[in-house]
Amino acid sequence: MSGRTTFSAGLLLAATLLSSALLSGCGRIVDYVTIVDANRLHDRGLYQDAVAAYLSVRSPPFEPTVDYDLADVYARLGESTAASELYARARQRGDGSLRADAFFNEGVTLYERGRYEEAWRAFRSALTESFAAGGSGHARFVVDARRNLELAWRAWRKRTSVPPRTVAPAESVEGSQDEAELRLLRRLETGRWRPGLASPAPVGRDDY
Repeated sequence: MSGRTTFSAGLLLAATLLSSALLSGCGRIVDYVTIVDANRLHDRGLYQDAVAAYLSVRSPPFEPTVDYDLADVYARLGESTAASELYARARQRGDGSLRADAFFNEGVTLYERGRYEEAWRAFRSALTESFAAGGSGHARFVVDARRNLELAWRAWRKRTSVPPRTVAPAESVEGSQDEAELRLLRRLETGRWRPGLASPAPVGRDDY
């Protein structure tokens, strides 16, 4: 299962947050520093301390980031329900890059728990969001997400003995969800993956 170096926020995100903080006053600078410290606690395995630090952040612009980082911590702690709720909230509040990362990390969590069908769908959504957002790190993200998508698909197929969402050509309707998933599976089987046109988006972040 391909993953990122860490669950926590990456350097590009840190630079973006610092830039926002410097423009917005002391309160946001304090919250920025708190998030950086919480990320370090997370990386050291001090999850409870990291949770307490994240929960102390109060600046509204950082809320999607805190939701995402808290979800990562709860995933590490095995609290999958809490993690799933926070990933969903991060996707509602965050931009395209954050949505892609949240789907990716949730997919890893689901895969590790043997929930392969849900993991496959999460990685598929991560790719969809990444194609739409583009931005820094997009190419590497696509490689990782595609590899994980394939692993989840193979694990799902092995468990069920049939490919997921297989649809006979006569049954698929152009533009439908079934037709889109069948097309995705064909690309996966042949190794022909080509991202679509992506619109510019803010700088993304790292996942794990």
